[in-house]
Amino acid sequence: MKYCIGVDGGGTKTLTYLGDMAGHILDSCVFGPSNYYSSGLENTKKVFGSIVNYYCLKHQFDYSDLVFISLGLAGVDREMDKQVIRDIFVELNITCDIMVYNDARTALVGALGKDEGVIIVSGTGSIATGIRDNRLVRVGGWGHILGDEGSGYDIGMKTLKAIMKSYDGRLSPTLMTEKVIEFLELDDVEDIIGFVHDSNTDKKKIAELAIVAVQAAKEKDTLALAIMDESVEALLELANTVIRKLYSVDESAELTYIGGIITNVGYIRDSFITKIKKDYPNLTIKKPAQDGAVGALYLGWSKYGVSYQQS
Repeated sequence: MKYCIGVDGGGTKTLTYLGDMAGHILDSCVFGPSNYYSSGLENTKKVFGSIVNYYCLKHQFDYSDLVFISLGLAGVDREMDKQVIRDIFVELNITCDIMVYNDARTALVGALGKDEGVIIVSGTGSIATGIRDNRLVRVGGWGHILGDEGSGYDIGMKTLKAIMKSYDGRLSPTLMTEKVIEFLELDDVEDIIGFVHDSNTDKKKIAELAIVAVQAAKEKDTLALAIMDESVEALLELANTVIRKLYSVDESAELTYIGGIITNVGYIRDSFITKIKKDYPNLTIKKPAQDGAVGALYLGWSKYGVSYQQS
């Protein structure tokens, strides 16, 4: 039997599936982070080696039985990045077909079941991607320093900035102040400075503060609601830009969404859907059918003329 592996890799975890060349998914397993920008090349190499060895040992096959490994990886867009990933597998003596995609594309394919449509991603970071007639358009996804508007990180930073301005008296009092102090187990507002500059405070920890703004917004806090509305507008800008480049206003199109913010924060999700439907009346909004690792397998199978046999 010949095998293939689909990978959805990010900065916190790597979801994988083992498939066969008849379009069946045989097994799955979750591994550690595989974003080489944040985790480092050596750690990424260890994760990729662990993935292949895990399935080889469990299902008793050799590297030579692998037809392809299809990977959707966060932060991988440029050909240089893709070659870095391919070189890792060369170093691991894995010589099968290595396909490397940005994780937004594999997420879109997994979510819609085809290599066409639009996806908006809002989790720790944010990006919008669309595909039509093999034309790929990507907007955003430039990281927390240059972009990530409407993401968990963006909301977290805006929450902290609003708290500090409120503390100064430049903005009105906000429920977010006490909520952040409690959430971070601080003594007072000025301890936020130490939290922000702590070497252990990464973008994920900042993004976790989004829950504070969400809770305060549910309690009708004016500043928190403003942050929610700004996030909706930022995500609309990302999605609208992609749609505008691929479709006319009256054309039919499908859009899906993934990520903790747009999936789990009802205020943001519902406002986003309502507003984008006004801009594009023939846009169909679909909940994701499958995840990005299935999308990676789908792209790999498609290259070999194999159809996904959903169980």
